[in-house]
Amino acid sequence: MGENYANQLWFEFSTQKSASNPFGLWDLAFSCDESNRIIMNTGKHGESGITKFEGKDFRDVCQIDVGKVNWNYDNPNGAHDSLALSGWFNSNGPGKVIGKDVLYILNRGADTLGAKKFIKFKILSKEGGVYHFQWGLLTDTTPANDIYIRINPEYNFAYYSFTFEKEVYNEPFTNSNWDIVFTTYKQTVYEESFGVLMPYVLRGVLINPKNVQVCELNNKIAYEKIDLAYAQTQFYTGFLNEIGYDWKLWNMTANKYTVDQNKVYLIKDGKGNLFKMKFVDFYDDQGRKGFPKMAWELLK
Repeated sequence: MGENYANQLWFEFSTQKSASNPFGLWDLAFSCDESNRIIMNTGKHGESGITKFEGKDFRDVCQIDVGKVNWNYDNPNGAHDSLALSGWFNSNGPGKVIGKDVLYILNRGADTLGAKKFIKFKILSKEGGVYHFQWGLLTDTTPANDIYIRINPEYNFAYYSFTFEKEVYNEPFTNSNWDIVFTTYKQTVYEESFGVLMPYVLRGVLINPKNVQVCELNNKIAYEKIDLAYAQTQFYTGFLNEIGYDWKLWNMTANKYTVDQNKVYLIKDGKGNLFKMKFVDFYDDQGRKGFPKMAWELLK
C-alpha cells in the first residue's frame, strides 16, 4: 500500500494473483448486479458524507451550513440498508427503476478541492443496465452534467470520478477472480479515551462481495491446529469488513503497528476452496509501514 497508503492491493488466494492500483480515484460506484446499490468512497477524507433534501431541485439548494445537516456515509460491512444512498429508487417494472425526487449533496471533505468540495446530484433512473444521473457544483442552479453509466456484470461496480468528470478504472480483476483488497475506508469506532463512537479513516481488508465469505477465529484455536474438518463446522459471514483493520494494533511504546497474533481467519472463496490465514507483519524488510504480510494455507 505504501507508507502513505496511496495504493490498494488486490489478491486471490487460489492463484496467488495480485495487483496494485491507486486508491481514491473514484467518488461514486454503481453496482453491476440487480441490487441497484450505489456506494461512496468513504476513505478519501474524514469529513466525507452525503446529505439529502427531499423534493428539492438544483436551484433550491445553492449553499449549505455544514454543521446543521445530517451527513451519512456507508457502513463498510456492505449491508444494503447501511448505505448513504440506500433506498434511492422506486421500482417501476421489470428492468427499470426510477430515482426518488431527492437532491443529494456529497461532501468530499478536502478544502483543497475548492468548488468541487461539495457536489450535488440527482439519480434519475436505471434501465437496461444503464444508470442515469445529473450533477453540478453546489452553486449551480441547473445540472451541469448529464451522465449515463453502463454496467458490466463481470465487475462488481462501475466507478465515477467528480474530479476527472468521467468513469474511472478501479477493479483490476473481474469479480470472480479476486478475494480480498487492502484499501482505505471510513468506519465508526469506539474511542475508549472519550467513551464515544467516532468515525475514523482506516486501512484494512475488505472481501469480494460477490463470492467470498469469512470466519474470524479470535483466540479460539491455534493456527497450526486448524484443518479442513474444523473449518467446515464454522459459521461464515459476508460482511465486507469482517477481516477489517483490527488485526493490527498501534503500540504507543514502540511507536509502530504490531500484529494481533490471536486473530486467525478462515476464508471461503467462490470456487469452493477453504483457506486459513493470519497476518505476520505490517512492515517490509526496510521497516516501512503499509506492506502487509500474510501466512495462509489451502485446507484439503
